[in-house]
Amino acid sequence: MLTQRYTIKWQDLWTKVARRIRRKRGPVVTQERGRLDPYHAPVTFVVVCGGSFDQRVPNAATTARLGICRGFEQIGVPYLLLSAFELSRRLPDIPNPICWISGSDYVYLNRANLMTLKRYPHLVWVGTWFEKDTEFYRRHRFPNMSWPRPLTHKILSSEPTVVFTISPEKSFQFYEGWIRSGARLVSLPLACDTSLYRKETPGLVKFEKVKLAFVGGYWPYKARQFDRYLKPYEEQLSVFGYSPWPYANYGGRISEEEEPALYQQAAVSPVINEPHVEVMGVDVNERVFKVLGSGGLAVTDVTPAYREWFSQTELLVPGDLNEYHERIQQILNEGDAYNEYRRRGHEAVLQRHTYAHRARAILGYLGINLPQTKT
Repeated sequence: MLTQRYTIKWQDLWTKVARRIRRKRGPVVTQERGRLDPYHAPVTFVVVCGGSFDQRVPNAATTARLGICRGFEQIGVPYLLLSAFELSRRLPDIPNPICWISGSDYVYLNRANLMTLKRYPHLVWVGTWFEKDTEFYRRHRFPNMSWPRPLTHKILSSEPTVVFTISPEKSFQFYEGWIRSGARLVSLPLACDTSLYRKETPGLVKFEKVKLAFVGGYWPYKARQFDRYLKPYEEQLSVFGYSPWPYANYGGRISEEEEPALYQQAAVSPVINEPHVEVMGVDVNERVFKVLGSGGLAVTDVTPAYREWFSQTELLVPGDLNEYHERIQQILNEGDAYNEYRRRGHEAVLQRHTYAHRARAILGYLGINLPQTKT
């Protein structure tokens, strides 16, 4: 009875928050389309953007959305960034749209926009949902990342064509709620945006003396990992990001042109995830694809999930924290001995892990065959 009472209170709170959020104005979209015309094409890829989306901020949510958009454009499909507040008004004017939306953005959908989305093929990026998830997260001292039930019910009410996670299939145990509810769950990892991250960086040689490189935001939860993996090398580390770091060599924001050059020229670029990723193998971030796609050398944190996508000859994945530090020291002492990992990692990304690959996978999940696609 006590559990039921608190569940009802949580659902009431979620309803109030959702109503308040739906009154927000947003998102911030500075360039809603690419070079292809989304209104005169056999198929158009539509990314639905919630009120928190800001195209000016290069965080993970932004780069993932723009990456998949550019992946579709690379295979000849135009894209459109569309506000969640405008679906009912604008989506019917787009010929044959296929929609991509994060489940967390359903809080921005009123009934009219939700019913409009329901009429079209759509993929939903979902969060974890499994038995005793609250207890699991509390036991491991992680924030509860499973969504409130009213939100999962709202997502399912739109009858998504596919729900997906960026986690590998071996982690589907943490998404079993979606499967039990009858949704079609697939793994659709993040990837490399080859329009930005590539080896060709002419004229940019300013990072040739960098030992360790890291680009990303800083916040307390992830800092639990930064302190274990990066802090010991603070004096040798060059770190950049859109939010300030309490590290000695924080260099501020870095441009899109400079970031791949940094990865390519640095001796090594550690790939660090949030604390729960090591334990669960979920929410594996985009950084590994960026580093390898740029021709850089990556050493990940202790996250076995990477082995679902990369072999032992393509990516360095340590078995424990001691091995990680041993690898870093070896690279700093004899970096040239690891050049084969750079080459094979780069080839692996180009062969299997670009956003063009993910775009083709999405079309396959939806059963859409294009007349012809670009290579």
